[in-house]
Amino acid sequence: MDRDILKLIATKEDLKDLVTKREFSEFRDENLTSLDKMMTILRRLDEERLFTFEMVKRIENEVEKQRKEIKEIKEVLKIR
Repeated sequence: MDRDILKLIATKEDLKDLVTKREFSEFRDENLTSLDKMMTILRRLDEERLFTFEMVKRIENEVEKQRKEIKEIKEVLKIR
């Protein structure tokens, strides 16, 4: 009989550590909200990366044009 009582007490103690459906639901909702925020940030960063890449390409093209112009000017002026 004492063993059964001890098992019952141990089981009650174990049940205290379990989470309720409500607690689990709140935890899940908090995690999903955090994940949504992270995805929003990642999307924005990806868009910025694309815009930055395009801007760098335009600048590189402009620099190349300027180099060609400088080379032509140097040839006309006979400068090394």
